[in-house]
Amino acid sequence: MYIFPGYVKFYQKETAIYLTSELLQNKVKITDPALQREFLSMVEAGGCQGLCTALTQFLHEQEMLVDEDEINSAFKQAIGLLDENLLLTIMPTDACNFRCKYCYEAHEPQWMSKDTIERIKEYIASQVLHFKYVVINWFGGEPTLCKDVVLEVSNFVQSLCSGTEIQYISNMTTNGYLLDCNNLLEYYRAGISGYQITLDGWNHDCNRPHISGKGTLDTITKNLNAISSLPQTYQFHITLRHNILAGDKDFSWYDYLYKLFGKDSRFSISVNPVNDWGGDSVQELSLVTKREAGLVASHIDYADKIGMKVIRGDSGPFSKICYASYPYGFVFRSSGKIEKCTVCLDHPKNQIGYVDRDRGVIIDASANALWTHTELKQECYTCPDILRCCNLRCGRLTIVEGNTTARCHHIKRGL
Repeated sequence: MYIFPGYVKFYQKETAIYLTSELLQNKVKITDPALQREFLSMVEAGGCQGLCTALTQFLHEQEMLVDEDEINSAFKQAIGLLDENLLLTIMPTDACNFRCKYCYEAHEPQWMSKDTIERIKEYIASQVLHFKYVVINWFGGEPTLCKDVVLEVSNFVQSLCSGTEIQYISNMTTNGYLLDCNNLLEYYRAGISGYQITLDGWNHDCNRPHISGKGTLDTITKNLNAISSLPQTYQFHITLRHNILAGDKDFSWYDYLYKLFGKDSRFSISVNPVNDWGGDSVQELSLVTKREAGLVASHIDYADKIGMKVIRGDSGPFSKICYASYPYGFVFRSSGKIEKCTVCLDHPKNQIGYVDRDRGVIIDASANALWTHTELKQECYTCPDILRCCNLRCGRLTIVEGNTTARCHHIKRGL
């Protein structure tokens, strides 16, 4: 049986039918009415039994009509690409200068030791030449509380990759309170060009107060205004995350953001519902329920309408693969623990290694493989998310919470 794999998309426009492959980035245009009827008949039947016509043979040559063995081969090639990425999340501290109501972290005053930092640098130096992409994500706690550590490691990795064909990418998740213009320029020179900063609408000061109890929105927006005034030659990118609660239908927040940053292409918006990732204070909040499934979409639609750049993060190959599913994706905790997921921190099944003062970085390959192993299910072959997902969505749900169906979000397709 030959089928149209999920990574092949097709649509009608005017008098033609177009097929595109996300795998090979090729396109086919069918204009002949007889061939269009034959193609639609194959779509209705879910494929064809053999390559007995000129159309089926041509589509097979274009790798748009394939059998399961050929899909498995393409899938293995795609999965092999994950091995090209060294994807490290570094949490230099568990401490934070905010006390956000929905935060799941304990924020103990734990700081990464000098020995741990040196062992991490040694590990990166020993591994870097094996990869095409070296991605360093800074997380916390609040990473800007450890500015010296961030700059030390970032400059070190940047120097390792300089003069090679390795692409060094570095991002930071920060509350933005200490990210003034001068600090951003220092981070930028060290190769950190992507930032995620949460601005929680008109309720920001209530939901994301400083540890002292005072509001934080004014300080962050002043920082961002100064950063936005930098010349466009500085090619950083800042995603403004907006976490919404149940019943939030006040879209005027986006008008405010557009007035501040709408004309700066380096700024974009990400809209997300507040989730219960743990902790006690989140229980006091009204979370978005399934009955309000369209609430996030309505926010995105409004932001789109007024011209804000919106990050959806669900298009393109690998876009729905969890970072914890990468074979060389590790989270270095300030304590020296090595984990896979930044949500289920300290869970026994999340820890896959540790940093030893004498022996360096120790990884338990078997524990790591639980997060990275994948196999195609029968429904994966025709799922439109086959290359976005590769059956490697949220490992936390399957490994930690035991939800065996959590990784599958099969979506019916249609023309």
